[in-house]
Amino acid sequence: MRPNKILPGLLLLLALPAYPAARLTYQLNGVPVPVSWQNGAFPLRVEIDRRIVSAKPEAESVVARAFAEWTSVGDASLSFAPAAVIDGLKPGKDGQNSITLADDLFRDQHFLAVTTNWYDDSGHISEADIQIDGGTLSGSCDLQQLVAHEVGHLLGLDHSGVLSSVMYPYVGKVGMPSLDSDETIAIAEIYPQGSRGDATLQGRVVGDGGGIFAAQVVALNERGEPVATALTDQQGSFTIDGVPAGTYRLYAEPLDGPVDVQNLSGIWRNAKVKSFPTQFADGGSLRVESGKVYGNLVVNASGVVQLNPRWIGASTPGSGDVSLAAAPVIVRPGQTISLAVGGDGFTSGMTTFEIPSPSFHRLSDFAYASNYVSATYSIDSDVSPVSAVVLVKSGNESAALTGALRVAGRPRVRAARK
Repeated sequence: MRPNKILPGLLLLLALPAYPAARLTYQLNGVPVPVSWQNGAFPLRVEIDRRIVSAKPEAESVVARAFAEWTSVGDASLSFAPAAVIDGLKPGKDGQNSITLADDLFRDQHFLAVTTNWYDDSGHISEADIQIDGGTLSGSCDLQQLVAHEVGHLLGLDHSGVLSSVMYPYVGKVGMPSLDSDETIAIAEIYPQGSRGDATLQGRVVGDGGGIFAAQVVALNERGEPVATALTDQQGSFTIDGVPAGTYRLYAEPLDGPVDVQNLSGIWRNAKVKSFPTQFADGGSLRVESGKVYGNLVVNASGVVQLNPRWIGASTPGSGDVSLAAAPVIVRPGQTISLAVGGDGFTSGMTTFEIPSPSFHRLSDFAYASNYVSATYSIDSDVSPVSAVVLVKSGNESAALTGALRVAGRPRVRAARK
């Protein structure tokens, strides 16, 4: 077993088969196996330690809402029994799934929560325990997102390199308004409700030394939304299942920060961080239809880069008050806002960025500071809730911050297929 953790970061106070998104995948009997619950395990029963409710009376309803974020995914077949509040719950393998309180969890490592899964040699989860550090009940982070994140681990998801994802390994005071597209597609692929007719994208990411292990491949739609992702296997191969019909461009990026392979679990931690430029797949845009498989998609990612965007921030235009963090910026329809992107390898007068969404419009020239570049954007008033990518260029180098922007609004729920 391996604990799955939310790790602290800059925003704390603010082969093997290839699988969609990042699955919790472990080497079992010499074979990499993604872990998940069997269908017969649902509805899952998860009990709550009374100490949590005593310390924060609204915690019971917060937990219920966190569960509901996952059960509301229309394409997914999973459910939870109403959680009971129990005295004296203890973490550990005892046949009971639990959410308990842990004071000073992993002292001096600053973890906010940890989920431990137990599973058999076939990768079937038999039990999962969530431990929450007592300090989180003081309001230092968004508790609902924290619990929803841990429930994602309980269901078999690893951390995500998409900043706007609930499974992103850092959490701040303000949580995401809903699950992101990438994780709703992933959870519906693990626990499908009936037959699914979405498309499958398959291919390979190759660099100077051949296939690249644990590169993040992103399916970007015409709205500039990172709809679905996958990690490449040891040969650089990837498969993205559950892609809705539409037109996409595929790109690959390295896990070189703000999320890297050390934020992941299981087999992914065996990958070495390899620097390569963010590149789009050969052949340009791809029109996909439901029920079809599109293969032989190749991303040529030769070369190395110094450019590495790590932070993003927003401010009122003209205020000069810029704060950067490894956290997605939440924006609203109709807003005019100054966006700043920073990181390694930024060069004044040379580094620029674009938002490949038709709903974002740059209004100003780029301005430069010591390690970041900024510009003012307007956002269409009729844009629907969506995550967006920031693509950064500096000379011949290119890089991405996937899901660096999130347009707030009513959560979108995909209708279940019959």
